[in-house]
Order: sequence, then C-alpha cells, then structure tokens
Amino acid sequence: MENNEIDRQLGELWKKVSGKEYVPDQAPSAPRFSEAQAETVQYLRNSFSKTEEEWKRLLAAKDSAIRDLGVQLDELRAHLGEMKQHYQEARERMINEEQASALGLEESGRILELQKKNHARELLLLKELLERSKAELSSLSGRLDALRAERDEWRVKFNASGAEKADLKDAADALEKKLGDSKEAVERTLAELLSERRVRREAEEKIKESEKKAAELQARLDDARAVWEAERKEWRELWDRERSVWETHRQEFSIWESRLRAEREAWTAKLKEEEGKGLEYAAGLANTLKESSQWSEKVTQILKLYALKGVQLPQVFVSADAPSASPARIGRGLARTAAAALAGLLLMGAAAWRIQAYRSLVHLEPLDRRSLEVPGAAGISVSEEGVWLAGWDKGLLLKDAKDLSTLRLYAAAPGEPFKPVSVSAFAGGIWILDMAQLRFIRKNPDSGKTVESVKTPGPAPQGTAWDGYNLWSFDAATALLYRYGIDPAAGVEASFELPGLTAVSAMQWSGRQLWVLDAGGRLKRFSFAEGKFREISSQKLGKPAASFWVRGGYFWTLEKNAAGTGMELARYKLKIFG
Repeated sequence: MENNEIDRQLGELWKKVSGKEYVPDQAPSAPRFSEAQAETVQYLRNSFSKTEEEWKRLLAAKDSAIRDLGVQLDELRAHLGEMKQHYQEARERMINEEQASALGLEESGRILELQKKNHARELLLLKELLERSKAELSSLSGRLDALRAERDEWRVKFNASGAEKADLKDAADALEKKLGDSKEAVERTLAELLSERRVRREAEEKIKESEKKAAELQARLDDARAVWEAERKEWRELWDRERSVWETHRQEFSIWESRLRAEREAWTAKLKEEEGKGLEYAAGLANTLKESSQWSEKVTQILKLYALKGVQLPQVFVSADAPSASPARIGRGLARTAAAALAGLLLMGAAAWRIQAYRSLVHLEPLDRRSLEVPGAAGISVSEEGVWLAGWDKGLLLKDAKDLSTLRLYAAAPGEPFKPVSVSAFAGGIWILDMAQLRFIRKNPDSGKTVESVKTPGPAPQGTAWDGYNLWSFDAATALLYRYGIDPAAGVEASFELPGLTAVSAMQWSGRQLWVLDAGGRLKRFSFAEGKFREISSQKLGKPAASFWVRGGYFWTLEKNAAGTGMELARYKLKIFG
C-alpha cells in the first residue's frame, strides 16, 4: 500500500473519531522504505485495521445502548402515565363516594325535619282537644253547681212545707179547705224533686263519661309522648351511628389518600432515581467514549508520526514473544493473598453481625413465677401502688406486688357494662380500654372514679400506651397506630404505620422506645423519629404471653400456667446492651 493511501485511510478514521478533517504536518518526503520499515508499516497497517474494527464494534455497542436507554425511558413514561390515570380514577371514586354520603346525610336530615313537623302538629291537635275537654268539664261543673243550689233550695222549701204540714195537721179542722191546694203543692214539689234527681243522675253520668274521655285522652297523650320519645331516641341513635360511620369512612378515606399520596411520591421518587441512574449511565458511557476517542486520537497521531517519519518502533510493539513465568507466579501469589484477606474480612463481618444482633436483643433472666386468681386477666401495669390487672369478668384490680393480695377492686357501675382488656398506669391516673363500650377511660387510682372518657378511633382497638403527654392506641381494622392530642377528648391527632404489624396484644412506651407484643408472641421495639417508626429489635419470647410491662429493670408478663386453666404472673430481670 502506498503512503497516500495510508494517509487517506488515517484521515477518514480521524474524521470518524474527531468529526473534523485531519491536516497532517508538512513532512519532508521520506526516502524509499527499507525492509525493516516495510515490516513496521505492515505491522502498523494490521494494528490499524484491528483498531478500526474494535472502534466500529464499540460504536455499534454505543448505538445499541442508546437505543435501549431510549426504549426504557419510553416505558417509564408510559408507566408514569398509567399511574397518573389510576390516581385520577381513585380520586374520582373517592369524591363520588363522599358526595353520595353527603346526599344521604342531607336526605336523612330532611326526613327528620319532616317527622319533627308532623309530631309538632300532632301535639298541637292534642293540646287543643285537651283544652276543649277542660272547657266542657268546667261548664258541666258549673251546671252541676247550679243544680245542687236549686236542689238545696227545694230541700229548704220541702222542709218548710213539712213544717207547714205539721202545723196544718195540728189545725186540720181549720184548714180543711186548704188541703187540696196543699196536696197539689206537695205533688208539684215531688214531681220537681223527681225531675231534679233525674237531671242530677244524668249530670253525674255525663261527668263520668267526660272523666273517662279525659282519662282516655290523657292515656293517648302519654302514649303519643312515649312513642315520640322512643322515635326521638331511635333517630338520635341512628344519627349517632351514621355520624360514627361517616367519621370512620372519613378517617379511612384520609388514610387511603395518605397511602396513595405516599405511594405516588414513592413511585415518583423511584422513577426519578431510575431516570437519574439512566442519565448517569449515559453520561458515564459518553465520558468513556469521549476518553476512548481522545486516546485513539493520540494513538493515531503517534502511529502517523511513526509511519511518516520512518521511526523504528520499540520491541514491545513488534515482538510476539510470551512474557516470562516469574510475573505469572507473582500474580498467583497475589491472588491467593487477596483471597485469604477476603475470606478473613467475610468471617470478621459475620462475627460482627452476630455480635450486633446479640446486643440489639432484650435479654431476660427468670426470677419468679406466681399463680393468679384472675382467670380472665388480659392486661397488666405496674406502678408504685402495686400491680394493676385488667380482668374481663371482675373489672380493674390492684394487687400487692409482694403477695398478690387484692388491695382494691373497681367493678362496673350498676346497670353499666365494663370489660377492661388493657391498662396503662402513670402518675396522674390510669388509662383503661373498655371493650364493652369501645372507649378509653381514665380513672382516679385512689377513688376509682371515671375522670375522662374517649371513644376509640376504630371498631377493633387493641392496647393502650401513655408516653407522659399523649395517649396511643392500635386498631386492627386499619392496622394503624393512633395518637391522641394533649386533650384526648379533642380526638385523634395523627396516625402511623408500624412495620410488619397487623395485630397487637400489648404495648408500652419505655423512654423513647415503643415496646410492642404482637399477636404471634414476638416482642418488638421501635424508635420514633421524624414522624416514622423504625424497628430496633424483634425476638420470640420463651413462653407465649398475653400482656407485659417494663419497670425498674424488671420485665413482667401475664402467661398461662402449665395446665392451661389459669394465669400466672412471671417476673424477669431485664438487660439491654443497646
């Protein structure tokens, strides 16, 4: 191959690599090649052809990688569009459900107002009827008084006539002529008395009928009032139930919305992370290609200089002899040394992991175990007064920590159900979970009086925990941990997720850590920071426990006895490394 042809091919390769024409330096015309120079040129041609093929292959791989990245970006954009569409559909469904609930509440309100108006109209009619009856009774009583007065007058007249009759009888001889008149007067008086008796009897009968009607009206009015009160109570219960259901739905909607928002943010962050990784990979690939192009340009310039100036290449470029055996042996020794060092690092890492796992667990040393005479005990709390037990059948009991004798018993009030399942005692009182009425109540430990009552946030509450400022509870229906505010009556302040927990047997705040005993009998510890809970340790207890309490370096548990017929109070020595 001639020198001009070599220059032309090198210039085309330079144009492919750098994107511009290569203008070589002016060099004096070289004399005719010698045999060694011809071999060097041949070697350079072969190296150049190999280098050209390698760079063509690298450029093809680069184009393929760029196409793959473009396809991946299109797929990510399509997936992001699908996620946006799903989020929009879920949001529309939630809005429609909220509108339906609002319409249902408005319809219930209209029906209730209509019932109120109807009852008011009925009460007005009954009042008018009662007033009319009262007026009739007053008129009849007036007529009765008038008849009685007339009867008294006639009685007086009759007495006077009797006296006159007696006088006339003494003077019968002198008054024979007036006897007929007296008889007629007496007959008329008797007729009037008989008519008076008849009128009086009729008046008494009418009075009795009026009293009977008044009693019937009063009974109807009482029945109507009782029915109205019952319906009012039912409507109030229905309204409270609907309001509770609506509040539960609202909380669920807010939870779903927060979860969807969290998932959307997680997906967005993941997409941004993947996109960033793709861009970093593309930038790294572009930098690699750029560096390779620069290196090829430098090699090409050197090769051109050697070819044009006829300089003899070093032996390393033209010799095909194999390297000596000594570097191979050195490489094998270094490989063995690196493998031994890697194995040592792996063993040290495994040992360090085991030590760290051992230090993160809670270590319990059994001290004593005593039987309890409270078969339905479900919750335990230890304070300075003693051991508080939540008994399903007996109520809240305070036991002496030394001999477990009963010091106090707070049972249910007459006519009021009370089923405590969890208790949390602190300096200012005792928080109790009452499953009979689905509420949290705070009692005075000295008097047993209920100081405060708060409804549970969900239908399946589990456990109570007091951190010194706030009341905490878990609900199995939503699998969320709820935190009440400083004033628990104001309602739930926030809700959180506990990783890997769907049901809780007992929980307690110990310092800044939340200790939880799940339904599977595993004791877990969580730390709370930046609005999230992080699991510190998780371990299986030696014996299944129904509840636990941590106080003063001791760990108390409620466990079933060996026969499975009663409960035992176990006490352990607590040791924590970290």
